[in-house]
Amino acid sequence: KVSIMLYGFPPNVGAVGTAALLDVPNSLEQLLKRLHEEGYNVGEFATDPSASGQSLVAALAICSENAVIAGGSDKMYSVIEQRMERARNGDETVPETLALPGGGLAGATVLGKDMNFDELEQMLGKYMAKKVRRSWPEKERGPGMNMKGDMVVNGLQLGNIWITVQPLLGVEGDPMRLLFERDLTPHPQYAAAYEWMRLPEEKGGFGTNAVIHLGMHGTEEWLPGQPLGNDRQSWPDELLGGVPNIYVYAANNPSESILAKRRGYGTLVSYNVPPYGRAGLYLELANLKDLVNEYRSGEDSRSDLRDAIWGSCDRAGLTSDVPYSFAI
Repeated sequence: KVSIMLYGFPPNVGAVGTAALLDVPNSLEQLLKRLHEEGYNVGEFATDPSASGQSLVAALAICSENAVIAGGSDKMYSVIEQRMERARNGDETVPETLALPGGGLAGATVLGKDMNFDELEQMLGKYMAKKVRRSWPEKERGPGMNMKGDMVVNGLQLGNIWITVQPLLGVEGDPMRLLFERDLTPHPQYAAAYEWMRLPEEKGGFGTNAVIHLGMHGTEEWLPGQPLGNDRQSWPDELLGGVPNIYVYAANNPSESILAKRRGYGTLVSYNVPPYGRAGLYLELANLKDLVNEYRSGEDSRSDLRDAIWGSCDRAGLTSDVPYSFAI
């Protein structure tokens, strides 16, 4: 059993399934097909001609909406089906990839659990659970909670593969909170997602044997605890335990990748980054640049150039973006 964890940062801005310098939907699709070739059970994904990584990401984005989370994990697939129907009917507010046969999901189903704090405590142990209770009192439990106050853990299951979105790091409006408050703990739903993922199937969890963090970068390695040399009171150690962590990481960021190794126990699989090129200016903006350079270097013809510069600004649309009264 393998878990694949995507990212969704910053929250609620359509960023689910993104990573730095990586095409996540297509990479996810190729990863699932390669796993199938290697003998892993990925359900029907590798054999369904309509299977789409973009559809998987679109479905996970639906499951990450606050209103959908509020209804709990049991109702999530029915919401996805409703969106699939709207996509087939030409609703432009729904990703068109969900209009594919079967939504392009290749039979993927929603797998998750709505968990109360007592259940989380059994998995965390009393000491770590007490720290979470102290940091996140009942009236401030953080994101990922349903209307009943339970923590919602969810993802898409394809055979023995569970694909999910890494929980938000902090709270909406202050997503980087955990990085600056050393005594803070992950919010309850963050802890619940990792603990349930590792919990053996016979005890009600997914029972993952390995996790793949897909792309740069996640947040698990940045959680509170020892800066070097995790101990059992460090949250990266608590949440990952002994589960192998395969971390697909951009090759151009060795400094932060060291944290993924030291604190997140990551085995790094590097991906190359797209080539960069200088964008430069074009059309009217290039003409404007030449006029400004000429104005700066000249003395006698400046008054004549002002009209030309102003006209070029107007044609380039700069005067509508930055209204400015100009007197010749």
